[in-house]
Amino acid sequence: MHPYRSHFRRGTLVGDNSEKWQWVDEDPIEKLLHASAGAAERVSPALSPTEAFLAAGRAQFEQLRFEEAAGSFSAAIAAEPDHPSANFDLGVCLEKLEQWKAAALSFRRALEIDPSRAQALIGLGACLLHLNGAEQALVCFEQCLECGAERERALMGKAVALQQLSRYEEAGPLYRELLDSDPGAAEPLANLIALSVARQDAAAVEHYSRRLLRVHPQSKAALQGLAMLAIRNADQPAAIEYCSRLVEIDPDTFEGWFNLRFAQQKMTVAQEPARSIA
Repeated sequence: MHPYRSHFRRGTLVGDNSEKWQWVDEDPIEKLLHASAGAAERVSPALSPTEAFLAAGRAQFEQLRFEEAAGSFSAAIAAEPDHPSANFDLGVCLEKLEQWKAAALSFRRALEIDPSRAQALIGLGACLLHLNGAEQALVCFEQCLECGAERERALMGKAVALQQLSRYEEAGPLYRELLDSDPGAAEPLANLIALSVARQDAAAVEHYSRRLLRVHPQSKAALQGLAMLAIRNADQPAAIEYCSRLVEIDPDTFEGWFNLRFAQQKMTVAQEPARSIA
């Protein structure tokens, strides 16, 4: 069972006028590497060719060799197009490779073979979120909730879809429901920070950022939220503190460095003595 993740990037700060955080951009779709001719032969000869390819693919997946695994699952599908799990396994693998369009096709095919497969609905919904298909994704997650399957993952997916659709009043209670069952869950808290930023609710941004930071001291989402507030409030020492922690966690963050230097410059100017006019 593959983990469900929230599908938008926690906010990026640029200067002191940032009011919104950005959704994840669609990643480019790349061609898969095909399974080598001998992939099935390396598995027990007692297995059918389809099962041998599946076994090879699952072993490769466990070893994080996702491109090879995708090739093996593709070979299994070529041998038996209607196999009940081969298309689903390929979809999970393509999801790991962030090939969202191809993964969505595989999950759709898995659902054609077995419409009751809730995990395939979750996978399809997740891919659609990456492909800016929030309305379609919402249908997938609601179908899961109606049949009572994969409730927590479906609830998270529904909340993210509603947030992408700017239906914040509906998304917020779903995140809070998830927090009722797991108060330290990082993703609902991080998404509530982004939701609060989009609504320009500074008090909520601070509340959820500090709550997240208490349970996850290295959380970039929490530090970004607090840094944004500090910059907007012209609290340069706090902005420097949070941005310094951000760049320590992620030295490659452009936004963290930009805002750190911005706050440092503002503080330097504030500390310079006023010049008298002769």
